[in-house]
Amino acid sequence: MAQTPEAFTHELLREARETHPWLHHPLFHLIWDGKLTRPQLQSVIRQQGCFFLDTLRHAAWKIISVGGYSPTWEDLERQRALIPLVVEEGGEDTVGGKTTAHAFLFVKLAGALGVSRDELFGTEYLPTTIIEKNELFLLQRSSTIEALCGGNIATESLNATHVQRMADAMENHYGVSRAALDFYSVHMEVEGDHAERAVRILSQLATTDETQARGRLAMRRAITARRICADGMLAAFVGAAR
Repeated sequence: MAQTPEAFTHELLREARETHPWLHHPLFHLIWDGKLTRPQLQSVIRQQGCFFLDTLRHAAWKIISVGGYSPTWEDLERQRALIPLVVEEGGEDTVGGKTTAHAFLFVKLAGALGVSRDELFGTEYLPTTIIEKNELFLLQRSSTIEALCGGNIATESLNATHVQRMADAMENHYGVSRAALDFYSVHMEVEGDHAERAVRILSQLATTDETQARGRLAMRRAITARRICADGMLAAFVGAAR
């Protein structure tokens, strides 16, 4: 028998916090502890650009995945509920706000670490990085259930802890000024809202055994893809230097 949507989402959030590589993988612990060299950290940041430079399309796909050729009233409501994700990723300065695109803030962060724009956009991505990106985009395109559970639930619900640690490490161990840490501070402000929005929509969709099984699988697929990516970076940039 299906769980209540509330119990289902709480279970997913708990599992994500217990298994997500951004919280538990050795690579990120090395960063938090300041144990990567600056060139090693630069390499990690460049690889992460494969995803962080393209988050606007991820947000847009969530809307595209809602409904079909002839949308229902409920589809329209869900599409509207997801619009803030696109605005936040694309830049609230496009609609009169102050915060620019999250991808632009990531470019600023990379620059503060000594990675030029040309270097960042010209990065040759590891095969494991490509595996992560392809899997996450596949989840975004599959359906709203897969998009939310493989995106918001799998990541944004726990970003506050990860983001704060990353920001502290950048400032304390790698000399990045607070002015260049907007990428992290902005994510601290919006990720809780993203997770709450996902939970509200899932309360309408994750009501059957079938949809809950799909959502659980999507979350685990996203976690696994990110672990594969982190394994690849650890082997390529840290293991090779040992």
